[in-house]
Amino acid sequence: MASKVSKEMVVDVTVEEFWEVVADYEAYSGFVPSVKRTKVVRTEKGVKDVEYEVDLGVKTIKYTLRHLEHAPHKMTWSLVKGEMMKVSNGAWELSNHAGKTLARYTVEVQVQKPPLVPQSIMDRVSDELTKVQLPRTLDAFKARAEKGR
Repeated sequence: MASKVSKEMVVDVTVEEFWEVVADYEAYSGFVPSVKRTKVVRTEKGVKDVEYEVDLGVKTIKYTLRHLEHAPHKMTWSLVKGEMMKVSNGAWELSNHAGKTLARYTVEVQVQKPPLVPQSIMDRVSDELTKVQLPRTLDAFKARAEKGR
């Protein structure tokens, strides 16, 4: 079962300024918790494939996401390939909110079930990735964007 969650926050920068932070994939390892490495491996007009290396505590996993960019208001992504990941979809939706940015982040994750591991354990891992990591991730993006203010 996939775990899906959405959250909104107001960031004290313009939409364009916040977009610069969310679209700078290769900087993620410097401020997003658990992201050890990112690399843009393919670029076309409005599309970027990005390899991620993420530390889950008990295991570091690698996966590639395809990001579709509709600058500066929307970015969506989906899983291209990855170890342990069965589903990884999401979106940033950015809108003007009295000169600030209203940022809505949505993510859906499902981890593949290895042999002999109960599905209930894998569902808990998916929940951990979305419900526990999500607040930390959003706080990191907000702090990074507002850092220059």
